[in-house]
Amino acid sequence: MAEPTRVLLVSDRPLPRLQRAFALRGHDVRRATPAAAVTAADEQVEAVVVAAPRAVVLRVARPLKTRYQMPLLPVVALVSRPSGRVEAAAPDVWLPGVTRAADVVERVEELVRIRRAEREMVRLSATLAELAAENGRLYDRARRDAEATALLLRELQHRVRNNLAAIQALLVLERHRPIPRPLHEALDVAIARLRSMAALQDSLLPHASDVELATLARAVASGALEVFGVSHRVRCTVEGGAMMPARGAGAVAIVLNELITNALKHADAESVGVAIRADASCVELEVVDDGRGLAADPGEGSGLMIVRAVVRNELGGTLAFAPASRGTRVRIAIPVPVAEPPPQEPPRPHAR
Repeated sequence: MAEPTRVLLVSDRPLPRLQRAFALRGHDVRRATPAAAVTAADEQVEAVVVAAPRAVVLRVARPLKTRYQMPLLPVVALVSRPSGRVEAAAPDVWLPGVTRAADVVERVEELVRIRRAEREMVRLSATLAELAAENGRLYDRARRDAEATALLLRELQHRVRNNLAAIQALLVLERHRPIPRPLHEALDVAIARLRSMAALQDSLLPHASDVELATLARAVASGALEVFGVSHRVRCTVEGGAMMPARGAGAVAIVLNELITNALKHADAESVGVAIRADASCVELEVVDDGRGLAADPGEGSGLMIVRAVVRNELGGTLAFAPASRGTRVRIAIPVPVAEPPPQEPPRPHAR
């Protein structure tokens, strides 16, 4: 067999040939008298061989076959089967006492293979039942969420279109990364970026054009912690706050996600802090972690490349790596946008 089996030999007399035959096949053999068989058959025993008179065999098999802990425990009797009807708790197999030891071993191995397959089917059935129940719960939750968000779809349609364009750009950038990531890592990074965009939508209120950055930062940080499975050991704090138009907030979500992802994946940080300050002319974001820190030249990894490009091109801001006693401190300054004047109709020519 592929795996060794613990076999319990039950008899009042030694069975050296049978014990040696099991040992030669790599199985773990234990011996017990009929009186001690039930106690000796612990949960590690996968098969029991009883060599005794029929009455003793039935007396031993009954409690072994009816114990709740081991409903699939195979029992082999080395005595000819009694004539007439046999009770349900009888041994699985009756073999004559003169059966060759090698044949007994092969029959026990066959029964154990069947029982292992049955146990695995029971386990898989239970797992499938749990998955079916979970799928039902997820379906109900998705249906409720769809009903709750249906009224907002028209209002958010143009925002979603902009986010999809940003997501496409991020995926294209990851696809053409100079040094490709392993598939699972690339998927985790993509999921974190997608969740940062979802966090922006969660932070938007109906009929609102501005986003509270503190709420957005908490949602982005929570999503990153969950994606990379570190929410139990990494602490993330957000201080301060400021309002920002939705389009600019989308770019901020991307920047925060990349900086927090770098702290979690590459710096092994245990604490990440986001500070938000604002005045009449500027919104300042500061992201600090206690990880390993960056080299003197942070380089051009895809994450930092995205941060630099978004800060410069989308936000019109500046990015700086400030000194920190431990870890990394990144400061981003974003000028407060000046509202554009509403478009005016071109003057109409005067009629002659």
